[in-house]
Amino acid sequence: MTAVRGVDTYKAIRWVAVLASTVWICLTIYQEFIDVDPTQYGFKSAEVEARLKSCAGSFQQRYDCKEAVIIAKGHESFLIWIEKVALILGPPIIVAALLNRLGRESPAKEDDNYTKLPPPVSKRRVR
Repeated sequence: MTAVRGVDTYKAIRWVAVLASTVWICLTIYQEFIDVDPTQYGFKSAEVEARLKSCAGSFQQRYDCKEAVIIAKGHESFLIWIEKVALILGPPIIVAALLNRLGRESPAKEDDNYTKLPPPVSKRRVR
């Protein structure tokens, strides 16, 4: 009867974790993707515009400067999006790994085949 209660407790913990993970994913997706100013991460942001206007020199120098600014913004944007995805999916993955670890039953000492001594030689001899 205690084994049945253990399974029910594990199922309850698992469902609470699934519900909490779903709520976490929904809230962070809203916060990180939906409720964001789209110009904040693009090439039309005030920061990028200011850096592009500060480029001076000959045509080639201005072109190289602007190209470097755009490439740097692309790299920054990539890192920002990786951080967002990690923020959204990281905690649910950690919870799933912990639940997986919790759900495993530890083997009993009697069932441990690695430390069990072999039978004596007298039992293996053929007479």
